[in-house]
Amino acid sequence: MELKKETLRLTAAVMIAIVFLILMVFFPRTQEIMVYGPAGTLDFGYRLDINQYKADIVQYFQHIWKEKSLGGTMFQTVSVEEEIARYYPKSLLIIGISFLLSIVLGVWKGIFDYRNMNTKKNLLGNGTTWAFQSIPDFFVVFVFFCISFYFLPHERIFSNSNWYSFLAPAILVSIYPTMYVARLTCVSLLNQDGQDYIRTAFSKGYKTKQVIYRHILRNSSIDLVGNLPTIMIVIISNLLMVEYLTGFEGAANRLFVAMGGRQISGFTAPIEAELVLGLAVCFMLTVLAVHILKLALLAKLVKQG
Repeated sequence: MELKKETLRLTAAVMIAIVFLILMVFFPRTQEIMVYGPAGTLDFGYRLDINQYKADIVQYFQHIWKEKSLGGTMFQTVSVEEEIARYYPKSLLIIGISFLLSIVLGVWKGIFDYRNMNTKKNLLGNGTTWAFQSIPDFFVVFVFFCISFYFLPHERIFSNSNWYSFLAPAILVSIYPTMYVARLTCVSLLNQDGQDYIRTAFSKGYKTKQVIYRHILRNSSIDLVGNLPTIMIVIISNLLMVEYLTGFEGAANRLFVAMGGRQISGFTAPIEAELVLGLAVCFMLTVLAVHILKLALLAKLVKQG
């Protein structure tokens, strides 16, 4: 029953997000020049025409129904679907690698932090985790990018012409979510520390490592699974920044251009509303897929007890 309610809430949230996204993307941006007074003072402003706003949205959906396409882009012969097929798989590769790295390295780091809380290694454990989480994720990625820029072969690492061009952005994207998972894992382990089943396991002669992996970590997996969508959201939020800094030709970078965030030949690129909508829905569906994965894993864990 709880799984059904969660599915309904998730479906409703996705529908509301899509409606809000459509309203935001097609919001009128036409600037008007108004003249005031006998001196002819010029003023620039926007006037919202509700009827035109509604007509643009209706016309767009009619175009989808008639042409079976999400629309065009700034390039006359390139459709939204072609741009998504070109750029989104590249970003999806980075997202997938970063997601796996964040979970694997984050869990390992969390266990290291937990085991070394009362030792001299705590500075390398909880100290580094706390430091990375206290600093804004933008600054963390920017510092690592600068280090690689000055001390590593930048042209080889961040060149889009190499087959391994996705590795460096994936590592940069995974830094902050790894520390998030580490803190989550460490706190979950601490919450179970000292419970009866832990003391029973130690009384049977199990070593600390065995108790962590066989008992504590297994029970902590519910906390980790419950936060999978949050981890994915953190990864996607870092993706735009990393792709822009490294020049990686992915969907997040293309989304930035489609929103008019870059100049071409001295002029600001036009806003490609249809492409913005298409790429945003792709990222939203990625988060939705992780939500569904979370529900499936939680149902399985609860069933196993």
